[in-house]
Amino acid sequence: MKHWLMTVTLVFSATSLAAAPYRTPVPPHFDSRGADRQAIEALLGHYTQAVSTKDQALFETLLLSKAIPFSGVPLSGKDGNAQTANYEGFRKAVFEGSPFTQRFQDIHIEQDGPLAHVSLVFVNTTAKGQSWGWKTLQLIKVGPDWKIASEFFTGHD
Repeated sequence: MKHWLMTVTLVFSATSLAAAPYRTPVPPHFDSRGADRQAIEALLGHYTQAVSTKDQALFETLLLSKAIPFSGVPLSGKDGNAQTANYEGFRKAVFEGSPFTQRFQDIHIEQDGPLAHVSLVFVNTTAKGQSWGWKTLQLIKVGPDWKIASEFFTGHD
């Protein structure tokens, strides 16, 4: 009897949970659209413009702060000392290093309200050739503006 009662209770509980609707339905996709997508695309345009022209001031207006998680990720995945707050290293390499131009391709933008996720391939072109990498950015909407809250990227020659 005790076993039967426990089974009935579990089935009833599971049925009650399964039947309970979400207050807000889960959308079938999170594609960014409309004005927010246009604003995010503008941010990405300013990003490539800033790094291609070495405009550090413009680039830093795109960041939520200079202390955000921002780092290249070693392809080996074996770096036991991996740090995520490496904006300063990126800043030196991009704005004090050799000139290059950057473009983005294969851009995917997903959004839920004031949070967006962007993944893309970047291609850097120098006088010596090209390199590429995959980048993910987390964006947060602050007032009318989108800001980069984190960035992680790989790199390939």
